[in-house]
Amino acid sequence: MPDIPVWNKCDNLCVMCANEPAFVRAPSGRYLLKSQIKRFESYLSGFKAAYAKNADNCAALNLTGGEPALNPDFLKLLTYFRKRTPGRELTLLSNGRCFSAAVFAAAALKAGKAPFAVVVALHGSTAARHDSISRVPGSFSATLAGLRNICIHKSPGQTLEIRLVLHRRNVKDFENILLLLLREFSGFKGWRAVALHYELEGRALKNLKALALRLKTSAGAVNSCAALIRRFKEFRLYHFPLCLLKKELRPLAWITLPTEDRFYARKCGGCVLRASCVGLMARYSIRFGSGELRPLKTI
Repeated sequence: MPDIPVWNKCDNLCVMCANEPAFVRAPSGRYLLKSQIKRFESYLSGFKAAYAKNADNCAALNLTGGEPALNPDFLKLLTYFRKRTPGRELTLLSNGRCFSAAVFAAAALKAGKAPFAVVVALHGSTAARHDSISRVPGSFSATLAGLRNICIHKSPGQTLEIRLVLHRRNVKDFENILLLLLREFSGFKGWRAVALHYELEGRALKNLKALALRLKTSAGAVNSCAALIRRFKEFRLYHFPLCLLKKELRPLAWITLPTEDRFYARKCGGCVLRASCVGLMARYSIRFGSGELRPLKTI
């Protein structure tokens, strides 16, 4: 299923947001209920070009933004998408702040039914760190409250994914973020943590000097926390080439990028794990090259 932009505005101003300026500036009226239904019905009728990203991916329906939950028709849209895709996984990408209202959290999870996943990014272990990256005072406390409400109100078949997007501004805080998650959420079931290297798109390119981080550095932070990561019931790694990870962490690495967004250096052809590796993000390879890669000769 495709990536569906549900709303193009956001109440955060994250320094590494991957959205392009033209998307944010576009009129929001095109994302209201009638327009969304018309577009999705066109897609279901066979017009794959109705959506730009992942139109041929049948695994999940990804509801993206901006912040989707800010759409005044959000709950109606969620109900509609669930009705039209019974049994398919719906994945909602959110900053979690709207879920800080328990009534909203309960209503959204009821509308999403199952299988349904809510993906929320946490940018730091403290309000000072998180809010400096989201660039909205109070967003840390609202996001944490939203995460707790999702854990409280979700049903079997519904999942919470907490993403830790690593870049220069927060990579040194990685261990503390993991400790925060274990402290605050170990008592809940049905959630996972994900560490991923940030993507070079949108606002992240504009703020490149402040954010620039090599994969070997973010992978080093992950490797140094291997013992802590083992304490999580479920942990995943996105965007990390296998050769940069400790052997014990490689089974946690997932290929989540579409083929056109992945790059494999010529030397990767001699790696025994080539078929199960995400390689490099294509834009990363253009900016930083492939010198960090070390093809593996044995498993």
